[in-house]
Amino acid sequence: MRHPFAFVLSSLCLVLASPARAQDITFAFTDLKNCPRDTSMDKDAEEEGGDAPIICPGPGGGYTVTEYYSAYDIYRRISLKDDTSFDVSLRPTKEDCPVGSYGDKLEWRMKGGKPFAVIQRLTCHALNENGTGPGKRLASYLIVKGLKGYGAIDAVVNTKTKDANEKARSIADEGLRGR
Repeated sequence: MRHPFAFVLSSLCLVLASPARAQDITFAFTDLKNCPRDTSMDKDAEEEGGDAPIICPGPGGGYTVTEYYSAYDIYRRISLKDDTSFDVSLRPTKEDCPVGSYGDKLEWRMKGGKPFAVIQRLTCHALNENGTGPGKRLASYLIVKGLKGYGAIDAVVNTKTKDANEKARSIADEGLRGR
């Protein structure tokens, strides 16, 4: 090899110029086990047959993750503090996922420190024989949702898919590049 330094330098330049690096895509996690329940809502929640929601700030403080409950189900959504009309449900249709249970961590995909998408693990169950709670496990998914301005990012990846986590991240990141 005539110029090994030139080869190493050109290889390094190719790595540094990769699309992900060029977009400065980073990530952060919110662990919902560490988020407080809004106990100010306990009385109202009891009257409606549920528990008070868990409310967690997202990175940078602009978004909020809320987990709320029905008699036998759990729901999560992302909302924007400065725009009450913005709301993203982290759930496929009720037909695809009659009863759900979420993973503890939510992944935020970010550019320049600002979230543009989220990835959430969700296990779906059929209703039990009585129709009063979770029954047979149907499937587990990674829900990929775009945040404000990135609504085109919207996918469901079955966790049995080879490299499911990487595929979900790629879908989110490609949605950023496609803008």
